[in-house]
Amino acid sequence: MAHIDLRDLTTDDRDAAYTAFRASASSWPHVGLDDRAAFDAWADVHGDDVRAVAEDGLVVGVAAVLDVAGDREILIAVSPDAGDDAATEALRLLTVHEAERPLYACISPDDDPSHAMLARIGFVEHGRDGADIVYVLPPTLE
Repeated sequence: MAHIDLRDLTTDDRDAAYTAFRASASSWPHVGLDDRAAFDAWADVHGDDVRAVAEDGLVVGVAAVLDVAGDREILIAVSPDAGDDAATEALRLLTVHEAERPLYACISPDDDPSHAMLARIGFVEHGRDGADIVYVLPPTLE
């Protein structure tokens, strides 16, 4: 299995991260990134909240946890050329680093791999946001 890591998104990583974002099946309904300039502006605004997804040291995606309408929402986009477990491992790492709960994710109804990935990590269906399905990773009891 390849080694998956989340790291700071550097200027040098942005070409690969944007390419992976465009190639991914992720819909990111709350983020309009129609071109590279919009991607760069978005990454600049959100700074440390945006991470590069690296597989064996190569950037294969981008991940973030952002405030969306007062809630913390996870966004992950991983290239389809990445290993089978890259997106799931990136999501697991992101949820470990993000202590605030609940965490939300919005997914297109026809994105079956993302639905399965969220379920493996412990997200449960919460409702709808327009056509998208909203998942939540609820707080845990200690």
